[in-house]
Amino acid sequence: MQAMETRARAPSRASYHHGDLRNALLQAALKLVARKGVEGFSLREAARAVGVSPAAAYRHFEDRSALLAALAIEGLARLAVEMEEAIERAPGTPGSPSRAAAELSAIGTAYVEFAVANPSHFRVMFGPWCEHPQPGDLPPESFSRGRDPFHILVETLDGMVRTGAITPAARAGAEIAAWSAVHGLSSLLVDGAFALDRAERAQAMGLLLRTLLHGLGAAPAVIGPAVPVPTVDPRPEKARRRAAAARKPR
Repeated sequence: MQAMETRARAPSRASYHHGDLRNALLQAALKLVARKGVEGFSLREAARAVGVSPAAAYRHFEDRSALLAALAIEGLARLAVEMEEAIERAPGTPGSPSRAAAELSAIGTAYVEFAVANPSHFRVMFGPWCEHPQPGDLPPESFSRGRDPFHILVETLDGMVRTGAITPAARAGAEIAAWSAVHGLSSLLVDGAFALDRAERAQAMGLLLRTLLHGLGAAPAVIGPAVPVPTVDPRPEKARRRAAAARKPR
């Protein structure tokens, strides 16, 4: 009889309370993405990983898409912090063209390094499997300084115009070129197409930035000196040497 009363008083799985269930579900989902892919798990699996009932999980997220959307916004918020901090560390005199270019380089590097360090988060943040607001339309309250990564990029490019690093005419649509270039490099690194260490990633970012600034018509002093180029050419060494020789001016 006493055993029956003890069982009756014990909390059921459905009534289990977690101290921070929403965050626990997000972290469980991130681990499941790493193990099974973005589309390889369900909200029920995330609940099971945390140790709560599906009903408890559904009180926080309507479905897996809602869980992934929240995970995407969490990742974007973390990325925004890293970009903001990178701007603060950028070298050069504030308000100068060279500082504006350094800030653009800094946020690009922060983006790439975040992607490499957080591949599962990165895949969720920009994938088609969850519906979340478009860049620039994300809730400001989700970001510690009120700016999402896209806003940071836009305002950094605006700063390049204010300092004279690029002209207003060159600024039009520059965020499309800049974001596409940095995101493309990040995706190639995350997916393993480019196996570059940190130093080589810095070289790749230097090359990307120089190419972008050339396209935006920046002055040579803003573009800076040439940078080493990491080897990503998959062709045999002889073929690479022949191609390099053909590119040399005669």
